[in-house]
Amino acid sequence: MTNEQLDNAIQKTWSLRLSDIQSAYTKAMSLLEYCEFKGYQKGIADCCRVLGYCFWRFSDYSLSLSHSLRGLSIYQRLGDIQGEADILNNIGAVYMFQGDNIKRLEVNLRCKELRSQIGDLEGVASSEGNIGETYLEMGKYDNAMACFEAVLSDPNASPQGIAWAYHNMGRIKQMQRDYQNALTHYKQGLDLSESVSYNVLITDSYVAITELLIEQELYDQAISQAERALDVSRKIGAKEGEKKALYYLSKIYEELGQFEASLRYHKDYHSIDMEISRDTEIERLKTTQLKAAYDKIEEQKNELVDSIRYAERIQNAVLTRDQHQQNISRFFVLYQAKDIVSGDFYWYYEKDDWFYLCVADCTGHGVPGALLTMLGTTYLNDIVGLYEDLSPAKILELLRERLIESLSRKTILDGSRDGMDISLIKMNTSTYKAEWAGAFNPLWVIRKGSEELQTSGPIEHLAHENFHLYEIKGDRIPVGDMDELLPFKNHYLELRKGDHIYLFSDGFADQFGGDQGKKYRTGRLKQTLLSIQEKEIEQQGEHLKQEFTNWKRNLEQVDDLCFLGVRI
Repeated sequence: MTNEQLDNAIQKTWSLRLSDIQSAYTKAMSLLEYCEFKGYQKGIADCCRVLGYCFWRFSDYSLSLSHSLRGLSIYQRLGDIQGEADILNNIGAVYMFQGDNIKRLEVNLRCKELRSQIGDLEGVASSEGNIGETYLEMGKYDNAMACFEAVLSDPNASPQGIAWAYHNMGRIKQMQRDYQNALTHYKQGLDLSESVSYNVLITDSYVAITELLIEQELYDQAISQAERALDVSRKIGAKEGEKKALYYLSKIYEELGQFEASLRYHKDYHSIDMEISRDTEIERLKTTQLKAAYDKIEEQKNELVDSIRYAERIQNAVLTRDQHQQNISRFFVLYQAKDIVSGDFYWYYEKDDWFYLCVADCTGHGVPGALLTMLGTTYLNDIVGLYEDLSPAKILELLRERLIESLSRKTILDGSRDGMDISLIKMNTSTYKAEWAGAFNPLWVIRKGSEELQTSGPIEHLAHENFHLYEIKGDRIPVGDMDELLPFKNHYLELRKGDHIYLFSDGFADQFGGDQGKKYRTGRLKQTLLSIQEKEIEQQGEHLKQEFTNWKRNLEQVDDLCFLGVRI
């Protein structure tokens, strides 16, 4: 096929879109494949113009926009002003359905300017109608009506453009509750559309008239119009029109108290709704020219997921590696990533009679957060291994220095300040003397009996029966870069045998769920912990895991979760 023959075939397909959009889509996909094989750039752009329009009508706006932008780039490179204007019209339609009327108006005006530049008078009239429709969506009815009247008085306007002007004038009158004039305008647009077999607007007109009659509770007339909309939609394959007609028929019969008929139409509506979703999201993406692209994307996605799964195994291996711990034996770890890998981590280190334990929440979650967890655990091992008798506060300051040094180039380039919130405790297992420091994250100690927890700083206290929860709050300073690198405060405390200590990130308390979809919150978490103190520490972990699951229900997990409890 020569380039001239391709141009003729694509132009026929462009015209076909007005009466048989399904056939236009199929032909355009086939022609695009041939043009790409030949490397015929104008043909590729023209096919993208057709497909941009078709995907817009299929309500697949992302594919409409991607094809339109591809065609626009080629048209601009070739200096094809007509093609650029037509494809800008597609892009404007996508912006309309996205509700971005400012961008749509900019595109409409640019499209009209280009068409005026090349003397496309019919196109100018069409753009005038599109500008009016944008004003209508913006609620500027006077401006919109002026545009539609200009189209009606323009001798160069196409029948399709005039039909749309009547239709949109009907919409304005309907919004103003001027039902008689609204119906008149709708019928004027419908009559003109039927005279030129403009099926896209024929179905929309019947649907609009149906809605208008329902508003007036003229249900018998509304049924007649909805059935016509349903009949035409099914004949031309306009599934969106079919879905709307079925919805209105179900609604009408419900209002009339004929629930059996209403249910029948509602079932058909539900079926077509599912069919449209399946067609637009799966089947169309797996057919014709898009199949190769779809398969490639799936392959890349699977490779990426496999890589992240492998990263998950590495992260878990680092976190759960054998520390030969002798100093603690009774504990639980509740660790659950929001995504596959986590931006939270826990860390344990033994040195003589001392053990170090922390839970940290890195900036972000998923892969970026997981990379920071690797840095965090590596640096903590280095710091505690190289230096003797470091306080938790000093460890956090050295960790901060390492992170700032490692991430300084990224910080300079994009202004980000990556780091972590952390709760870190150091305890002597012979004397039960402990030190603690925190960056935003706290330490909780729960003790049975009346003996108060002795600490070097302020604590908050909550009692429940014979158990007492003591909270030491972390400094409002992250382990990361900031304008002024303030020191962390070191806290001293006297623990005793039988105490329970808890270190955690904010993933549990921030989780939405429950009957009303609200956050779990810290206060509820404290009460939950106090209520399960008679359980063994390992059983507490199981209880908290089930509590989190029951609270979250079917909602998405909002953040990584790391919760660690230890019995002294």
